[in-house]
Parts: sequence; C-alpha cells; structure tokens
Amino acid sequence: MIQKNSYLDIQGQKIEVIIQPHPTSKKLSLRLVTGKTAVKVVCPPNYPVADILDFVERQKGWISDRLDRQTGPIPIKEGIDIPILGLPHKIVRIAPDTQTQRQKGAAWLEANQLYIKSHSEHLPRRVRDFLKKQIRFEIDLRAQEKAARINKKIATIRIKDTTSRWGSCSTKGNLNFSWRLIFSPEEVLDYVVAHEVAHLEHMNHSSEFWTLVDQLTDTRRSSQQWLKINGNQLLSYS
Repeated sequence: MIQKNSYLDIQGQKIEVIIQPHPTSKKLSLRLVTGKTAVKVVCPPNYPVADILDFVERQKGWISDRLDRQTGPIPIKEGIDIPILGLPHKIVRIAPDTQTQRQKGAAWLEANQLYIKSHSEHLPRRVRDFLKKQIRFEIDLRAQEKAARINKKIATIRIKDTTSRWGSCSTKGNLNFSWRLIFSPEEVLDYVVAHEVAHLEHMNHSSEFWTLVDQLTDTRRSSQQWLKINGNQLLSYS
C-alpha cells in the first residue's frame, strides 16, 4: 500500500513523501516523482515508517538539489528534439496524404530526425508507439544475446510505462522494462538489460549477482551514476 500522508519541509516548500513497499526490495531507495512536488521511497515490506521518514530527512540536501534541477513535463510535439538512445532527434511531422517517401512507412529515423506521418492531434501517440517498437527491438536483441551467454531462457519480455523501476525480473523468467529507456544512451540501456538478465540466475543483489552483471556489461558503474543523475529526465516526456 502506498502511503501519501507524510510531508517534508524544505526551505518552506512542502514535499509529499510517498512510501511504496515492494516485496523484493532489500533497502530504501529514493527518487523524485515527475510532475509532482513529491518524493517516493521504495522500501522492504513492513519497514518502520519512522525509520523511513528519518532516512528522507537525512536526504534533504539531495532532494533540494534535485528539485532545483528538475524540469517540468516535456510535451511530445512537432519540432522538438528528443533523445533516442541518447542522441537528439528532431520530430518532423508529415501529413498523412503526402506522396513523397511513401515507401518508408508511417514512421522512420533519418539523419537525426524522426519522421512521423500523422495528423497533428495524433502525433504524440504516434511518436510514443514508434518509440515503444524501437525499444522493444533494442531490448529483445540485447536480452536474448545475454541470456544465451548464461544458458538461460527468457519467458517473456514486456514493455511498460513504469516509473519506480527501469526493469524487473520475475521468478518465472518474465522480464519487464520501461519504454522510456529509449531516451537513455545505449550503454545505459545495455546495463539495465544486463541487470535484469542476471536476475535469471540470481534473484538477489549478492556479490555473485554483481559479478555476473559485470560479465554481461562493462558499463555498470558509469550507467548507475548516469541514471542517478539523469533518470528523472527520462520520465519527463509526456
């Protein structure tokens, strides 16, 4: 159950503290909530609320710094640049009845531009649908290759719009990933995929698990740092 009745005061600003227990969580983790003046703490089940609030209180400096750097929601619209695998691409809308380059289909990437055939009112959905297909392809390619390296089978790969985790792995071998990873650099995506594939072997965060992650990718530490600093930006596109 998510509790929404706790607040933190930072220089006169009222910050909501959302507590979200998770069955596989082993420690407290903290992140800003996009679009709200709030922070979310993911914690192990039945973790004492007083200890959680004490943890948040001790992170006031970090929270204040991140709030100062937080950007508002970024609407997906014609003409803006969005990162695709970390590289900026300008969204270019083409009217559906345009005859040129018909063979390219309804959406394609070319010369750091994302071309979308769409009426203006449907553009955000068309862009999102295209990006979801792209990230599914990128993740499936990496996940299957890494799973084969450790002789593991993936049951299913699902692409979701999660906000608390970039990926997850179930005991049945189901891998889930946030579609917003499409905005991250390739090396960061590679790390997240390696992390979840490694859980097919170790459903924990033991030293053996991290050793396996490092065998599957060589970008763990830099990617963790990148996500810590920039992860909230991936959730800004709306």
